Amino acid sequence: MNHKIVAVSILFVLAFSILTLPLATLGQNSMGINILQLTPSDAVGSKGENVNLIGTIYTSNGSYQVFIGKTMVAQGNAQGYYVEANFTVPELPAASYALILRDVKINVNASDTFTVQTGYDVTPSSSSIQEGGSVTLTAAVYGGSLGTSYGATVTVTSPSGTTYTATTNLGTPDVKGTASKTLTFPSSDFSSSGDTAASGSYKLSFNTSLATNSFNVNILDEITYHRGQSMTIRAIGYTPDSAATITIAGSSGTIETLSVTADSSGVIQTTWTVASSTPIGDCSVKISGSGKSTEDKQTFTVSGYSVTIKVVNLSGTAVPGINVESVDSATGTKTNQTSDSSGSAVFGLETGVHKLTAYWNSVKVGETDITVTGDGTFTLTCQLSDMKITVKGKDGTPIPFVDLAISYQTQGGSGSSTGQTGPAGSYTLSSTVAGATYTIAASLYGQIFNSGNNTAVSQSTATTQVTIICPSEVLTLTVTGYNNQAISGAKVELIEVTNGLFYSATVGSDGVANLEANFGTYRLKIYKDNALIRETTQELFASNQKTVRCTIYGIDLSVKVVDLLGSPISNAQVTINGAQQTSASTASDGKATFGSIIGGDMQIVAQIQGTSGASQAIAVYVNEPTTVQVKLENYVSVGGMLMQASTLTTIIIVLAIAVIFAIIEVVRRKKPNLPL
Repeated sequence: MNHKIVAVSILFVLAFSILTLPLATLGQNSMGINILQLTPSDAVGSKGENVNLIGTIYTSNGSYQVFIGKTMVAQGNAQGYYVEANFTVPELPAASYALILRDVKINVNASDTFTVQTGYDVTPSSSSIQEGGSVTLTAAVYGGSLGTSYGATVTVTSPSGTTYTATTNLGTPDVKGTASKTLTFPSSDFSSSGDTAASGSYKLSFNTSLATNSFNVNILDEITYHRGQSMTIRAIGYTPDSAATITIAGSSGTIETLSVTADSSGVIQTTWTVASSTPIGDCSVKISGSGKSTEDKQTFTVSGYSVTIKVVNLSGTAVPGINVESVDSATGTKTNQTSDSSGSAVFGLETGVHKLTAYWNSVKVGETDITVTGDGTFTLTCQLSDMKITVKGKDGTPIPFVDLAISYQTQGGSGSSTGQTGPAGSYTLSSTVAGATYTIAASLYGQIFNSGNNTAVSQSTATTQVTIICPSEVLTLTVTGYNNQAISGAKVELIEVTNGLFYSATVGSDGVANLEANFGTYRLKIYKDNALIRETTQELFASNQKTVRCTIYGIDLSVKVVDLLGSPISNAQVTINGAQQTSASTASDGKATFGSIIGGDMQIVAQIQGTSGASQAIAVYVNEPTTVQVKLENYVSVGGMLMQASTLTTIIIVLAIAVIFAIIEVVRRKKPNLPL
């Protein structure tokens, strides 16, 4: 009994242990939730440092969350099963924390360890101030140990190398592990108080090297301006009531010189409106005066506005590849941009009037003046016209699929282009230069047909309409049959191979048909009594005469009907099924004659009149006078009578047997002793 109790107890403990395994371990091992890689690889960092985590979750494209301890630092959706999360170390006391990757849908985790270490920082309230101003500095410890008191020595180093030091007690960290203190520079917080009389960069340090930073002291209130904006210039440390000179210069030299006087405290302060002649780019302000050992000088930038020029032709269509030149009327500065596929050219232009000029292959095609007051979009219309080229026949019928070779000559040089008319018989050449002459060679099958109608001048209109007339040519056809006899009443059709143009005519009593058709290559078809008797290809690049011999028309055909033994069968009905249907009876020689028929593929049927089933059909192709034999293999003609071959065979066999028996009987009677 005791053994049973022990066994049950052991099984219970094992089951309880399995059920209470950490969920993260189950997920990591059996459900595909893993932290695969962490950067930094040592899994150590201080507040604000960047961390990269790569891993996998169980749910495809599912939501995930990342925690350091109880603080969620990242969340998002997996790419398939793949997770890549970027985050910064949160504000926490220094310690080791669980780093958790959670599959939100199934609430299963993968875990690792991340250590938050102590970090230090010294931060100015502003990255730049003007001379004579002050800045608030914050010295801080992050990830501090709770209950530990921290101190800081903050050092400010001026551009000349002079150092100012402040030592302060930061106290003990708060619940997030942060302890901080603010200081003002210059002030009594620092040894010798300090000053911001020199322009330049001031270096900051926390306990010499635990953390560094900087801020700038400037003589200007901003570092970027536009023309027409007000600039405040301020500097200190000059001889009280002394005269000074402020020089403002750009890339091409001095823009303006200002004469100023320091006040009774040695402070120079004045304003200047950025001149309309100030170029885009870097410029400088320099103060020359007495009482100051270091030179006050600062660079500022005139940045320009983002200006988009939409280049269009006379029809309002965007034109790519146009070189747009902008000339700043204030400075004469030229800048160039080329319009992109959407017809846009983007410039950086400053306030004022700018002259825009458009060039197409070095030919000036448009110009306009614009006034820039800020970011904006302007339209530059070019003297470019869409040239619509339409090819028609003499009767006005549009002709599609005509090849066009286009060349032109302008002041900027020559050029060429190719195209093809569409189903409506037209082709549009975009953005041609107004006033330029274009030579257009129109061709079909490599044959140019518009030598006398091949030039056009592009107009100053939205669309230049150009019409090319495709010449018509006269085709005179003499249509004859096999024996060269004229085929009166035949119908002639011409179908253009490429564009499907259709023409037709009827052959006269003299066998002649005249057709006037557009330049091209045609399928020529000739019909007689609705039967196609000739088909061929006909090029029509010039008027011409041609005789077309229809060799399957007007053929004499004889059909000879014979029996199994080749003997002629008279009075048989012969029917021809082909381009035409006709019938005739065979004469005593077994022949039926058909005169002047239309040949080609046909079926010939021979039928014995009055005898059911006595017929034979054959298929033949006839293209010349001939005699065709039709053999009725199941019949034999005997004494003018037609009987089935099987019947005749039976009669012959019976007669043969009778003859044999008769011979045997005669021989027996002549020899009586012979046994039967």
